[in-house]
Amino acid sequence: MRRRAAALLIAVLTTGALVAGLASSADASVGAKSKAKLAYCAGGTKSKAVKAIKDAYSHFLNGKLYPTATDKEPFIQYLSGKHTSPTMISNFEASSAKNAAASATTDVQVNTVKCTGKKKADVAYDLVLSGTPSPGLAPPGTAVLDGKVWKVSAEALCNLQALGDPSTLEPPNPCADVVAGTKPSDLT
Repeated sequence: MRRRAAALLIAVLTTGALVAGLASSADASVGAKSKAKLAYCAGGTKSKAVKAIKDAYSHFLNGKLYPTATDKEPFIQYLSGKHTSPTMISNFEASSAKNAAASATTDVQVNTVKCTGKKKADVAYDLVLSGTPSPGLAPPGTAVLDGKVWKVSAEALCNLQALGDPSTLEPPNPCADVVAGTKPSDLT
């Protein structure tokens, strides 16, 4: 009786493994054939791009839902992805830690997203402080398609950080490079 139960258990486990293996290889072949389209800010993917841009701004500025710097970094240019600036990352993490309490009560209201190219957009937004929109406080924003991800531009990050600390825009800070129209000098 025990041998029969053991044989049955082994048969069930083997069948389960075989079915799981077939299912995962089928998923892999379907995934290989159905690559997701990039969400360019034009044509049939424009609305998807606008949604992704709004999501990037939410990750960046909604301190309640996304409280840590690591929650935000994948949605900000030069803080993640193929090209990163270690100095910008360090500065952003220090600023996030210093302003954690204020960030917890901050949110964003994206008013408009205007595509200025397939991979660029202007973003008009208001900071929402303790539940109250603060029109005119935030500088104009921009977004860029970095690889396959829409991100808040480094310029928008730098301009917003400069509201609290104007020295952010002074050399040798990478934000000085960014607002001058060049890439940070320490890109990896």
